[in-house]
Amino acid sequence: MKVSATQKHARMSPRKIRPYARMVQGMSAAAAETQLAFAVGKAPELLLTVLRSAVANAKNNLSIEASDLKVSSILINQGLVMKRYMPVSKGMAHPILKRTSHITITVEGGSDAAKPKKAKKAEKIETITAGEFVALEEKEHDHEEHELSEQHLEKHAKEERTIEKTTDKKTGVFQKIKTNQQGSDAKKSHRRKSIG
Repeated sequence: MKVSATQKHARMSPRKIRPYARMVQGMSAAAAETQLAFAVGKAPELLLTVLRSAVANAKNNLSIEASDLKVSSILINQGLVMKRYMPVSKGMAHPILKRTSHITITVEGGSDAAKPKKAKKAEKIETITAGEFVALEEKEHDHEEHELSEQHLEKHAKEERTIEKTTDKKTGVFQKIKTNQQGSDAKKSHRRKSIG
């Protein structure tokens, strides 16, 4: 079961909170709480309060033990931005953006997470003697050689066919050129017959 808790308008920019959220995501709730408790800064404190709230929601509303819970996702979205100005020289003002965040932490646990995983059956390993192993290797080697020889013969036959086709084309073209050069047909070749 998934349970979430949200804090809106947390007074810190999302960019400063997200690294801590990435650090904690996927951990168990207890481990995440320990990590955030010992981390330095304001961002871990904000995340810790929301995490504790999510764990309390799961405990009170769905009667799930805290030890079974795991942090499944942490969303940190942009909240509203307050616009302020800093007065500077020559009557000018520089804008200041005070960003806020919406923090949502979802914890998961209970009946879905408590299911034990099925153990995979180990494959049986057959023991064979050295003589049997050598015989198997030779058999495989002979089979591979037979396949290679068949492939070689097929390849050779294809090459011969392509060579025959190309030679037929070449000889046909060569004969046409030769007849034109000899001037066998004066009308087609448009050449004078050589005086012989």
